[in-house]
Amino acid sequence: MPSERDLALEFGVSRTVVREAVRALVAKNLLEVRPGSGTLVRRPTMASVANSMALLLRVGQDQVDYEKLHEVRRTLEVEIAGLAAERRNEEDLARIEKLLAQAPATWDDQERFAQHDLAFHNALAQAAHNEIFLFVLNSLAEIMLEVRRIAYTVSGLPQNAQQFHLKIVACIRDGDPHGAQQAMHEDLLFAEENLRTALGIGDW
Repeated sequence: MPSERDLALEFGVSRTVVREAVRALVAKNLLEVRPGSGTLVRRPTMASVANSMALLLRVGQDQVDYEKLHEVRRTLEVEIAGLAAERRNEEDLARIEKLLAQAPATWDDQERFAQHDLAFHNALAQAAHNEIFLFVLNSLAEIMLEVRRIAYTVSGLPQNAQQFHLKIVACIRDGDPHGAQQAMHEDLLFAEENLRTALGIGDW
């Protein structure tokens, strides 16, 4: 990047303002200051992208538009489930089945359940063997955790979610893309219904 002096001249501000701005961006892992080399732009990390996405989704509104979020989930995750059934290898399947088996141990804790459920869906994205799917899901991670925390307040949610997950995994294990897509579609409709119940609203 240009020097502090050049940036101050370009933007018509003091060097102190530039210095504070650089410090803020360093704190967000977007810039790196190297003594003797100057200031460098860093490759965005998954965490920084997720943070930026969360901010973007909240700009100008009190809360996330959950209807739009679920539209995105249906578009992404139904396709992911089908591809996972086609492309998964034994390592993918072992990872998914391990997470499925571990799920009951998280049901009595809101945060553990939310984190674990997110990990399960991410494991499906890994099994699709398209890193862009995983990147997009991870960029929405904070928002998706929030959704799961809210929905957790609906009685019996974890146990009921497990039934959908069992169907999804069975189809992936059997190499049944259509079945996996249908099972994921049903899972997401269930998740959407529970979120509306938790929020106390009917249709979006």
